[in-house]
Amino acid sequence: MPRINLHKIAHFDNEEYDHYYFNWETNNPRLWVHIMHGMAEHSERYEPLAKFLNQHNISVTADDHRGHGVTGSDANSLYHFADKDGWNKLLEDQRQLINHLADNQPAPLVILGHSMGSYMALGFCQKYALNHLVGLILSGSGYTAPSQSRVARGIAYIERLRLGKDKPSPILEYLSTGHFNRQFEPVRTAKDWISSDSALVDSYIKDPWCGGAISTQSWFDFLGGLMDIFGQNWRQMMPKNLPIYLFSGDRDPVGKSGQAVEYLRDKLVKLNLDKVKMRLYKGGHHEMLNEVNRDEVYSDLLDWLNQIHIAEK
Repeated sequence: MPRINLHKIAHFDNEEYDHYYFNWETNNPRLWVHIMHGMAEHSERYEPLAKFLNQHNISVTADDHRGHGVTGSDANSLYHFADKDGWNKLLEDQRQLINHLADNQPAPLVILGHSMGSYMALGFCQKYALNHLVGLILSGSGYTAPSQSRVARGIAYIERLRLGKDKPSPILEYLSTGHFNRQFEPVRTAKDWISSDSALVDSYIKDPWCGGAISTQSWFDFLGGLMDIFGQNWRQMMPKNLPIYLFSGDRDPVGKSGQAVEYLRDKLVKLNLDKVKMRLYKGGHHEMLNEVNRDEVYSDLLDWLNQIHIAEK
């Protein structure tokens, strides 16, 4: 159902459905933050952050990616990116959407990507050059070796043959998020790894646009995207002098309890990116923006954004 601040534009590539996004505007913004949400969630979950940033004169936008939220539901393609080349279509969607939004966004751009969205943000920065991009924020991220993604992609290929392109695979789910709860046992729900805030976890579970299993083709395309992001050429592809802020919980299974986040930070520093900052929050799960100490996380994020704003003056 359409909500306040929800907008749509004709979907890209002349496809027969619309692309939905939120626009939390503020007058004369000093910065513009565009959010790329994670796998099996949607952009309205970021409204509390957006309203917080609005209070500090920062505009915020966020879309529901193809296969997600209103966009996926409207197209009857929930949890399915596309029948082919879904990852690159996700990135192209972001390029066209940001270009569309930029006409009415005079402020410098910062991209914030969470989880799968953090890899979208990395892939986007590698693939497209934007003169007005002044910062990159990676939440719930971490380095994934291309060899690991290649093996998983082989399994996704077999599952696609076995089940079909648009069907979920219990095997792929188990190998990805299905075992994330182990380190939190005894657990209350199957999604305790998301956050230590019980109310937030319950809301996530009840949300029909959260927590579903993406299709075999979507996994195949996503894993191929990871191979591209962390492939041999990523040194030449990452934009130089781009300030980057990584933050995660030190119990986040996606970031391997901080190890994969630190490894990603070290990799970025080795690319001669000298403006990389990292913050690991003790006891934090996967969604630090929805953790019990979210006020602290918001404040730290704002401090970093303020530094970006000062540097741009």
